[in-house]
Amino acid sequence: MPASDIDLIRFHLPEPAWPPVAQWMQEHPVHVRVVRARRTKLGDYRVPRDGGPPRITVNTGLNPYAFLVTLVHEFAHHTAFMQDRRSAPHGPVWRAEYQRVMRPFLSPAVLPHDVLAALHRHLQKAPASSCADPQLIRALHQHDSEPGLLLERLPERTVFRFNGSIYVKGPRLRKRFRCRCLNNRRTYLLDPLVEVVTHDPAVLGHAS
Repeated sequence: MPASDIDLIRFHLPEPAWPPVAQWMQEHPVHVRVVRARRTKLGDYRVPRDGGPPRITVNTGLNPYAFLVTLVHEFAHHTAFMQDRRSAPHGPVWRAEYQRVMRPFLSPAVLPHDVLAALHRHLQKAPASSCADPQLIRALHQHDSEPGLLLERLPERTVFRFNGSIYVKGPRLRKRFRCRCLNNRRTYLLDPLVEVVTHDPAVLGHAS
């Protein structure tokens, strides 16, 4: 692994998390890279192919605690794969490995209390992605250097921008909010935890 990747990984982690991460990387011949942010995922694991090493990528721009959770999630994919190459990506083998690999980091010396509490709950079920756990997302979000505005915090009928389009927030339907896009007049169901920017409705005229 290039030294620059090691430096980047250490830079992105909480300092107390570095020794167990460094030990894991010494014990497992996996190429770990920090890559540009992707909208569809925070990290991924690629199994070894054609004689090459297994690879892990984690998005840059994550706060240290979100980076650590994502990195450990991907570490667990590797150890689960090495145990049983036919196991489901987020099946029982992976869940057990996720809990095991995360164990050295479950300490107030590594994680703030709110993230630690959310992570303990998260590990009880270990969903396929940390992005699927609203409580963990909220806890991690609070530690962003400049926390964005979450859709769930806006009053109904607020006009906001998301992914380059303008929307009006509507009522909540089960797990998502029904929002009307003013660019194409279509209705979309948006996740409560997407980051949005409030928008002056006068720019596009009447929003209702």
